[in-house]
Amino acid sequence: MLVPFSNYPVNEAFERLMAEERAARANRPQVSLITRVLSALLGANRQPAHA
Repeated sequence: MLVPFSNYPVNEAFERLMAEERAARANRPQVSLITRVLSALLGANRQPAHA
């Protein structure tokens, strides 16, 4: 008898990780693409060279 793919432990782990990632993204504030591009162009997100 064939087992449905969704019952495999690897797939269950993957689905759990994806659900955790979606939950984490839902808790983060949304930053628009324009804001991210402008921040990158203006150097607001530059990391120190000696970090």
